[in-house]
Amino acid sequence: MPIKLRVLNGFFMGTLMSVVMSAFITLVNTGPGPGFVGRWATAWFLAWLLAVPLAVLVGPHARRWAETLAARL
Repeated sequence: MPIKLRVLNGFFMGTLMSVVMSAFITLVNTGPGPGFVGRWATAWFLAWLLAVPLAVLVGPHARRWAETLAARL
């Protein structure tokens, strides 16, 4: 996969996953009360800082692992 596509894919994957996961975990841990959006935004930003680089770096390996496993099933 070309590097530009790999970085864009990692950016979108990391962003979407961090949005959904941080919202869900913040909701479970603190509830939907006052200040939820602020708590979620903080959690999302911190998650995003980790999620995007991980998606870019680990994504190609995960794809190869999935292809190998799928070939064996």
